[in-house]
Amino acid sequence: MKKESILIIGGGATGLMAANLLAGQMEVTVLEAKAETGGRINSLIKEDKTIETGAEFIHGKLPLTFNLLAKAGIKTVPVKGKMYHFREGQFVNDNKMAAGWDKLLDDIKEAPEDMTLATFLETYYSAQVHGALRKEVAGYAEGFDLADITKASIKSLYAEWNAEDGENFRIPSGYGSLTQYMEQQAIQLGAKIMTGKIVRQIDWQPNDVSVYTAEGEEFKASQLLVTIPVSVLAKINSPGSINFTPEIDSYRKAAGQIGYGSVIKVVLEFNHRFWPADAGFIISDELFKTWWTQLPDTSAILTGWLGGPGAENLSDATDEFILYKALQSLAAIFSMSVIQMQDMLTASYIFNWQNDLFALGGYSYDTIASSRAKKLLSTPLDRTLFFAGEALYIGEKNATVEAALQSAATTAKIILSDLIG
Repeated sequence: MKKESILIIGGGATGLMAANLLAGQMEVTVLEAKAETGGRINSLIKEDKTIETGAEFIHGKLPLTFNLLAKAGIKTVPVKGKMYHFREGQFVNDNKMAAGWDKLLDDIKEAPEDMTLATFLETYYSAQVHGALRKEVAGYAEGFDLADITKASIKSLYAEWNAEDGENFRIPSGYGSLTQYMEQQAIQLGAKIMTGKIVRQIDWQPNDVSVYTAEGEEFKASQLLVTIPVSVLAKINSPGSINFTPEIDSYRKAAGQIGYGSVIKVVLEFNHRFWPADAGFIISDELFKTWWTQLPDTSAILTGWLGGPGAENLSDATDEFILYKALQSLAAIFSMSVIQMQDMLTASYIFNWQNDLFALGGYSYDTIASSRAKKLLSTPLDRTLFFAGEALYIGEKNATVEAALQSAATTAKIILSDLIG
């Protein structure tokens, strides 16, 4: 009996996980637009250093992630180092949030209804005495969650912020070693992985899908799994957009109702370490608010992180300008000049994720409308079109890669139970 066939659009963590779970039971073909798989996971190996362009940390002992790492024999190391804050010109070693943070979390928990973070702060924390707390809360939402506070759901932020006590880990060989393993395993199970395939058009009807690439190639299957970011799915006329016939207007609208944050990641290598030897993270009020070291590795590398509206404002900036702004932030923190920073700099890497045509940002956050949107996008169309991805995961999403894997596992189970029984 001929196996059912499925095309998977997108070879990131979601697409590769789904391919592993479906291959062997279905004929699986993965079409990835870029020259390599991995999506928003990409590790650059520079001599003896690993530069993570996207995902870098594993936030806790996450089940699917660690299960895959164990199978692949990939080692992890705990993230080390203390938290330093640079507030109002003072550089201090502490792991505390601004005064009033715990009460604010309690107030969010007790809020009678969901609302945006901006509305919550305006309603309950508008007094001048709360100025420092408002600034830190907004900065944290924008930096860590990549969220626009005028859109982000307080109930979702609470669930995430309240579950952040676990140990964090890194993969010394690079996060990309995990996606490479997933790709190899999928191929061994019989999946076809095809890169450099930019999908432009999808014609579909029940149990019959035709996919056309920018080069005019046609791929056919009985089912289709779409794992592209919701930021791309929501667009109609952007360079990375995919046209559907018949159109899927309600699904595109739902994708647009899920928050998706902009982010710029800057990795800077210096000729020596000029920050405290025990520093793991440095948080400031500067434009690039968050910096981290490579501890326990003692490389003279600092990674800067600019998320949310701040990153969006630099969408069209050149890499040279972004580098200057990053060095300007560091110079302010360490009471140096930009020229001094430039003299110490030996290498720089700029990753402006909202300018990636096939990502259009970093990762998702929940708006007030996200719950309904996720429910719709998790509902297959005529047992033929399926959708999955980190943005569609329902639960306390404190890790985007784990969310991508969980979404793939859930959707693969639906596909197999629905089509194969």
